[in-house]
Amino acid sequence: MGTKRKQAEVSGNNATSDTTGQEVSISIDKSPANIQPVLATFLAAVPPVASSFSTYKYISNTKNDDCIVVSETDKVEYVGQNFENGKPLMNGCKYMIGIYDPKKDTVVFRQAPYVRVNTVIKSLKNSRGVAERTNQNQIMQARNDLGVEFGSKKQKAGIRAEERNKINMDNVRSDMDVIGASIEQRTSSMPTAQEIAKDNEKARPVPKYDPDAKTAAEIYDMEDVLSKSNAAFINALALAKVTDPEERKKLVPVRTDFVAKKIEQIVGQKKPDLALLRRVMYLAYLIKFVNIGRKAMQSRETCVRTLCCSPEIANVIFDKFADCVAGAANPDGSPVYIKTTASESKLMCHIFVLMLSLNSWILIPTEVAADLGMEVRTTMRYLESVGCKMETLSSSGDAATKGRKLATSNKKAVLKAPIKFPKANLRGKN
Repeated sequence: MGTKRKQAEVSGNNATSDTTGQEVSISIDKSPANIQPVLATFLAAVPPVASSFSTYKYISNTKNDDCIVVSETDKVEYVGQNFENGKPLMNGCKYMIGIYDPKKDTVVFRQAPYVRVNTVIKSLKNSRGVAERTNQNQIMQARNDLGVEFGSKKQKAGIRAEERNKINMDNVRSDMDVIGASIEQRTSSMPTAQEIAKDNEKARPVPKYDPDAKTAAEIYDMEDVLSKSNAAFINALALAKVTDPEERKKLVPVRTDFVAKKIEQIVGQKKPDLALLRRVMYLAYLIKFVNIGRKAMQSRETCVRTLCCSPEIANVIFDKFADCVAGAANPDGSPVYIKTTASESKLMCHIFVLMLSLNSWILIPTEVAADLGMEVRTTMRYLESVGCKMETLSSSGDAATKGRKLATSNKKAVLKAPIKFPKANLRGKN
């Protein structure tokens, strides 16, 4: 059966054709569409026929016709785009898709972006990067092989050390139960926070004290500072019998205003208090012990001569405020002693407790610092470590400060009950 055809006459964007005597209208639609047709190429699995894709316009600085299409099933995600590295996938040509309407005998062509769709398996999304890490490990291994084969001695030694330090995760996994049990066993034997706090309280470099004391005089156990049995070795009576102040100074090993004034106050009474005088002399011995150097510390005999005290008092001071060096001995076979950071902190705390007890439990930090040759800040820190509170100094205040000139820091250290220590103590490491 023959068929009669006419060549279509094209005018502008419209054309008519006669097929078996029937005319079809052809046009190109450039208006925005509610549903954008897309021409897609699937690089892997093809989605089911009933799959629906969503099209999104990609907003960029240079292009306004870039788009992205996405779809997904229970196991697979489909993601496509018509650009790559900022450039369109197809250059030099455009694709058109025509839609034929048999009722109106019309064919409408619309430009369709070309997209390339990639397939992503959902179960493998979390394992991305494994290949990259594997490649990196292979590169590192190859570099190490080259270093072992052609590197210098230093490079080879470094590579061997790195290989020895590598952790075999298979062995670690097999030992996980053993490691966990060991950690649990060790943590169960660790002290609690309350036990640690209690140990810290015991380790404070201060004399024995009563945290529940009602008055300042009851806080510290002065028998622990200087017992009566040890005080008996201090010849306070000979000091009290000396009437010449210059001769009296020769019996005192240090020259401090605090010690000198306290001695003059005690011996100036009709009946001197020998117990207080022994306490002042013991304070003088401790201040002198602070200034003894490391070389003189090695020999007790040298220290006894320097302190101008009895051997019994020297033994008391050495036992409390010096540490014996294990395995070290002097030429005569006697042990070697040193002052550690912890023992020095303990020595200074005992000195300040003695001074407080002799001065109605009040001290002026600036005056004490100048008398002992210390920094004011260090002096205040030690006073706080023995439980003192810093208060504003007033010229018309209590009897202990009355009549004194105001210090530059305008502070006084006062010990009050109940005692409260600062959280940080002065106990150092040996």
